Amino acid sequence: MDDDYDPETWMTSDEMEAQANILSENNSPSHPRRVAEDSEAVITKPANVTAHQPRNQRRQYPVDAFGTFAPVIKLIATAVQVDVELVGSSLLGVFSALAQCFINVSSRASDHGCPVTVNMLVIAPSGERKSSTIDKLINPVYAAINRIKDERRSMIVQDVTVDGLIVGLIMRCPAQFLLALEGASLLGGHAMSRDNVSRFLGNVASLFSGEPLTRTRVDEHHYAQGRRLSVLLFTQPIVAMDFLSSELVMQQGMGNRFLYSQPPSLLGTRTHVDVELDDEPVYQQFCAKIGALASLPWKIDSETGGINTRTVRMSSGAKAAWVQFYNKLEMAAGPGGDFASHSGYVARFAEQVMRIAALLAILDDMNVQHISEDAMLRAIDLGDYYLGTAMNIFNVAPANKDEAAAKTLLDSMRNKCVELGLKAIPVRTMYKNGPRCARPIKRTKELLAILEARGEVSEYKQAIVYDDNKRSSDNYAVTGL
Repeated sequence: MDDDYDPETWMTSDEMEAQANILSENNSPSHPRRVAEDSEAVITKPANVTAHQPRNQRRQYPVDAFGTFAPVIKLIATAVQVDVELVGSSLLGVFSALAQCFINVSSRASDHGCPVTVNMLVIAPSGERKSSTIDKLINPVYAAINRIKDERRSMIVQDVTVDGLIVGLIMRCPAQFLLALEGASLLGGHAMSRDNVSRFLGNVASLFSGEPLTRTRVDEHHYAQGRRLSVLLFTQPIVAMDFLSSELVMQQGMGNRFLYSQPPSLLGTRTHVDVELDDEPVYQQFCAKIGALASLPWKIDSETGGINTRTVRMSSGAKAAWVQFYNKLEMAAGPGGDFASHSGYVARFAEQVMRIAALLAILDDMNVQHISEDAMLRAIDLGDYYLGTAMNIFNVAPANKDEAAAKTLLDSMRNKCVELGLKAIPVRTMYKNGPRCARPIKRTKELLAILEARGEVSEYKQAIVYDDNKRSSDNYAVTGL
């Protein structure tokens, strides 16, 4: 354990809250979306647990569900000038990577349970300070594992191939944290062909469920038990939509092992603040506690080389709250239910909440044996938010890549009409100067057919003059523009 960590000097939640709020008031501009505003904790009682939020409506991110860690989330958000959701979602990924090495979680009294792995996909465009945010969270982990002379020094991986990841888990470090700040390079790069994406997601799904890793080659075969992988993946919205429109990802269930986060943007509202995080007691205490968790000794099975974990179970109050949440989700996922169209994702979401509850519990007590009712209620509140986010994202995501490409072409046409003051766009400009997804002309016609069938564009019967007196008789207009 980290020599600098002293449980007796760990601040109370009230002390941490007071310091974070004072700092927020002194350094934050008076913008209505300021991320470090003091928010009221909302802990739902079991009888009133809701299974979902109304579609396309955002509620405030439940940062207080993180308990004693809520003040440092607000503090980091203020210092980096990002929304608290970006910090909270990133921190949940870090918590998962550390805790998966020590505990499993179960709703039953005697089984071994499942990993506490939480895979997080954070959707945010460029300029949202993703790197700055994760640096503040991961630096104390690096500091801790760099002092330790064991396999942990290989646990955080960023630039990796599928085979490299699998071999690393088998040969080098049995529990790893895949931290991908640029999701495009992982999901759409040269090393990630369709086959490799399939293999990557297949292994993520297997490890998520606690299944062994297998790898067979001409001269070798590996059957590796006790391996863990936690994924924190940041990606641009366009890459996320491509990911979610893939039949491989959603229809085959590969996307069901992720939580989805889409933090509000503060771009254009940020003014300079002077916050030296390293000098703030709230942040210092955070670093000490995260460092202590990262420094706890691992138990490695001498035969398999895998992680040996203990199983955390639920208290009676926690079990009652979780069962009620489970039952409501099950009804909502059935025929005619609110979530029937996404039943594959919703059907396993209660397990996601159970994992979150175990993470919150081990942060309260590193030696935790049972999840308290309070930790479970906070996990339900947090999970309910992520479920609502996933439903909103799924409902706007294209059904397939043709739908995604058609939307891109439609947006391009709409922008060109406004920019050039035209009533319609010549087809030839679409495949010559339009988005890449609309080339060549055969592809342009296919996408226009999709848009025309949906009534979003229509053939424009009159010739138009464009681009220095060029004339075109093959044009399409955007409906309602």
